[in-house]
Amino acid sequence: MKKHLLLLLAFITSLAAIQGCKKDKDNEPKIQTLEILAPSPAKVTFKGNIISTGSSKILDYGFIYNSISNIDESNGTKVSLGAEAKEGDFTKEVNSLTFNNQYNTSVLYARAYLTNEKGTVFGKVISVNMPLLTATNIAPQSGKSGEQVTISGQFFASSADQVIVTFNGVRAKVTEVTSSKIVVEVPSGINGVHGSQVPVQITIGGQRVNNNYYFTMMANVKDYSPKSGIIGTLITFSGDNLPVYYNTGNLRVYFGQTEGSINYTSSNAMQINLPVSVTAEKFQISILNNGQTTVLPGEFVVTPPTITSVSPTTVLPGSTIAITGTNFPTNYGYGTNPAVLIGSTAAYVSSVSSNSMYVNIPTTVTANDYTVSIKVGPHTVSASDKLKVLNHSISSFSPTSGAPGREVTLTGNFVSGQYYNVYFGSQQTYTQATSSTTMRATVPGFIDPGRVRVSLQYNSQNILAPGEFTILGPSLDSFTPASGVAGSIITISGSGFSTNSTSVRFGTINANILSVTENQIRVAVPSNLNLGAMKITVVSSGQTVVSSGNFTATN
Repeated sequence: MKKHLLLLLAFITSLAAIQGCKKDKDNEPKIQTLEILAPSPAKVTFKGNIISTGSSKILDYGFIYNSISNIDESNGTKVSLGAEAKEGDFTKEVNSLTFNNQYNTSVLYARAYLTNEKGTVFGKVISVNMPLLTATNIAPQSGKSGEQVTISGQFFASSADQVIVTFNGVRAKVTEVTSSKIVVEVPSGINGVHGSQVPVQITIGGQRVNNNYYFTMMANVKDYSPKSGIIGTLITFSGDNLPVYYNTGNLRVYFGQTEGSINYTSSNAMQINLPVSVTAEKFQISILNNGQTTVLPGEFVVTPPTITSVSPTTVLPGSTIAITGTNFPTNYGYGTNPAVLIGSTAAYVSSVSSNSMYVNIPTTVTANDYTVSIKVGPHTVSASDKLKVLNHSISSFSPTSGAPGREVTLTGNFVSGQYYNVYFGSQQTYTQATSSTTMRATVPGFIDPGRVRVSLQYNSQNILAPGEFTILGPSLDSFTPASGVAGSIITISGSGFSTNSTSVRFGTINANILSVTENQIRVAVPSNLNLGAMKITVVSSGQTVVSSGNFTATN
């Protein structure tokens, strides 16, 4: 009997437990995902239904959406409607979707959720195809930072906060949005040099617009430094997307009306030497880029040069003067020197530093007093003292006679170190002035004895020396000894012997000359002479003299 009572009690307990479990299951919350409406890429309406709130305390409810179908509390973007959940339909409109659309899909997934003290229940995952975004044009297709660009297409957008536009990853400022047009300002800081193409990306409501548009970056030159300096000053320009190396394309820089030559560029700096050809002392610098002219801030002021001295102050044509001063240009451009004038005649500048320059006096300048001036860019400055130019001249020469080969010293006005053509009659010799007042010339050979004029030929001028020079012909007065064996040394005395063009014969046999002066010749008796008496012949600078007596060869 007792056993039957225990079995009955166990059955009643089990039945009560089963009824309790069924009651708990009936009290769990139930929720449905009904619909997703997407009138635009940035505006979505989620609809759901709470079938039962359950018996536990509700903590939160709403929707979770994502670009993929895997949605739970850890995956997706949650749209919370709070804890005040009621049974029946509920709706939530989202005006700006935020989720990681890494696959750039046009499908949006969502599901409803409800969370109570015991956990979270979900509705099923449903999806909607988002409206198709298209971009049909971008205009202009090139430009610089700060300029406006209009993108046309079908965007379904109505406010700027729904739109993200980037140029090579840098976000642009959106200034206007309609359903068919987006206007943006090209941002600064884009990684792209002048003339390069960068990708343009558009994202609306988290959805990327499929487009293959590229934008050509133009340099945006904003400023320069310094604002003053001498001709040749290296000016550095700063801005965005500057050209690199020499790839300047259609970029031009103007100093007033004068175009400069770009000589160095990098992505953040551009350098130009101030041209020597600028015509104004003060001017604005402008940039011509892609057909548009931009005037940079401020004005550039050209610093004038000064002349403190000219040395020497008395010169000859063809000589060199040193001009000292300040602010002389040293970086004035390839092949373009500052202009130096001797009076009105342009002179050649052989070298320049910041405080000195060396100038060659033109050979065409005649004797006179001249103003020395320098023209650099818009400035012309003159030395305070006059430059005296003298003519070349020969005032005297010494000695006044001599044979060919004789050295003659000329005194007068010469350019030290300059080479000159000196004439004895019609015969020319080439020599160098050893100082500004002296020059040594050698009497040329093959010139007939007699009186000739000495002259200096310089440029087109023929400068005559006062007086005449006597050309001495050779004379043979004596020789000693009067006889000798082969190899014997014979001394011949006379005058007018050429030191550089003389030969001696014993009979018809040439002898070896040991030394020659104007008055004496020393020779060795040839070894191949026939024994006996014979004449000695001297040929000097083309003139021949023969001994009056005989030389006797012995053994």
